Amino acid sequence: MPTDLAAQAVVDVPTMLLIGGKWRPASDGATFPVVDPATGDVLAQVSSASEADALDALAAAHEAFPVWRATPPRVRVRCFATHGG
Repeated sequence: MPTDLAAQAVVDVPTMLLIGGKWRPASDGATFPVVDPATGDVLAQVSSASEADALDALAAAHEAFPVWRATPPRVRVRCFATHGG
């Protein structure tokens, strides 16, 4: 069982896959544990992408690329600063 501090650290961490701008579980429902190396506690179960999920992600990236390529660099920088990456 995670400690209170560890539990707080993972409260807002996404556990699904972000593909095509939408959060979704792995297509086959597979997950894997995220383990605190200091305690061995399982902090969360996260989606484990399958080959089909990877292909979906590649297709979504390919579809999004023309718009991203046309986005001015200053706007791209703001996207990364705002959303991480």
